Amino acid sequence: MAKLIASRYASALFDAGKDLDRTDLFYREILDIRGVLNYEKKLLSILDHPKISKQEKKELIDNLFEGKLSKEVFNFMYILIDKNRQGNFLEMVDEYEDLYYEDEGILRVVAITSMPMREDAQERLSKTLSDKLNKKIELTNKIDEETIGGVKLELEGKLIDGTIQGKLNSMARTFRTAAN
Repeated sequence: MAKLIASRYASALFDAGKDLDRTDLFYREILDIRGVLNYEKKLLSILDHPKISKQEKKELIDNLFEGKLSKEVFNFMYILIDKNRQGNFLEMVDEYEDLYYEDEGILRVVAITSMPMREDAQERLSKTLSDKLNKKIELTNKIDEETIGGVKLELEGKLIDGTIQGKLNSMARTFRTAAN
């Protein structure tokens, strides 16, 4: 249910951003809010506390972000408070981010390696993937010491295993199939 609520509110903000040609601005602003809420963990619990009035919550938002947010994002935050949905804000940011990335043609890719990838290797991998997939690539390098030689890629819910271990496992499956 929370995901559905987050998705609806994120879609509404994204659609407003599209209509106003401000999706980039809205994205940066809600990321800033998320950053503050992640840094100051108690803020979200204050905003979600039932004994704090809606007006006090709005004043807190005003004090924290005055001069830093567009009126549309301020109004979005006020609507969340009025509808008691501020507790879903972090999920809404995730949903907005998904919509934004899809609209911008950005693909998140996680490269799993046994040791950190050098910067030039990350750039080459990003460029290769971008050329093959016709998308902008946001590459993150995740370290897994269990990985043996090479790289595993996680993208669009798929795992592409280009490691030596992956190739050995594939060969073993082939041999088992041939033996039966």
